[in-house]
Amino acid sequence: MNFKKLAVLLIAVPVSLAGCLGIGPNATYYMGTTSFHYPLSYSSYMVKLNGAEIGGGFGKSTNVAPIKVGVQAVTWKDTNTGELHTAKNQLVINKEQLKGKKYLALHMYPDDTVEVTTSDDLPDPTEKGLVWLEKQRSQEVKEGKIITKQLQ
Repeated sequence: MNFKKLAVLLIAVPVSLAGCLGIGPNATYYMGTTSFHYPLSYSSYMVKLNGAEIGGGFGKSTNVAPIKVGVQAVTWKDTNTGELHTAKNQLVINKEQLKGKKYLALHMYPDDTVEVTTSDDLPDPTEKGLVWLEKQRSQEVKEGKIITKQLQ
């Protein structure tokens, strides 16, 4: 084997292993995913994280999806109107959040902001989400009805 081939091999193998081991800025993790949708006025469907559909059903439906570290593009659709929603806040997932975890849950709030939680067991709703649900119920927002005033 000549020197050029050996040099290419010595460079290619570590770079390839880095990608397989999730090392580097574009690491991808395959993990169980689900979502929690807190607005009572509609149900969500086609919940996507960077174009990959994730589970839903308020944590009752999961699937395995590729999760990349970095800035996330989060979208979902409204069952009443088919309207495409996009997260209003920037969601960034880092390697420390994912390392060693089995599940990722996306939490979608009535103001179209989102956050993620990770866990070793099936995820639970967030305290923030439960507060949103109680606020909507106290304002007598009916499930499946379109909200006519903006919740603050």
